[in-house]
Amino acid sequence: MVARAPLPGPLVALGELYEARGERAKARQQYALISAWVSLARANGVNADLDSAVALADHGDRRRALRAARAEWDRRHTVHTADALAWTLHLNGRSREALPYARIATGTGFREASFMYHRAAIEAATGSSGAGRRWASEALDLNPGFSPTGARAAQELAGGEAS
Repeated sequence: MVARAPLPGPLVALGELYEARGERAKARQQYALISAWVSLARANGVNADLDSAVALADHGDRRRALRAARAEWDRRHTVHTADALAWTLHLNGRSREALPYARIATGTGFREASFMYHRAAIEAATGSSGAGRRWASEALDLNPGFSPTGARAAQELAGGEAS
């Protein structure tokens, strides 16, 4: 898939798989491709803000990711942009500011394990450990393999041992 369509989502998935297997050099190669893809997309007039925000936040330049998420939020308010903005704010040390966006992303009935995990981490970071455990458990119940690295972190937030 990555060889035919080197887009941020599949690149992140492959990078996280390598990372979970302890193959850090291979993971870094995939994450570097994300930044290259974003640069190429932008140079060719493609709006890559939503595609790049979460990928760069987790595996690249967090400040650049926050700028991308804010720019996308300024254009459109969707659950995807709310999640991207929440997560990038959180990873930039602004969890209290992130919480309302995480609530938007998870408050419509749209069920996405990564959104639930992001809310779990943000809730925990703002002092709501019970809510953090609950959202982490929901993420894992919905899709226990939603991300090799995220699922491990969600397991820890839920109060279980990482496998």
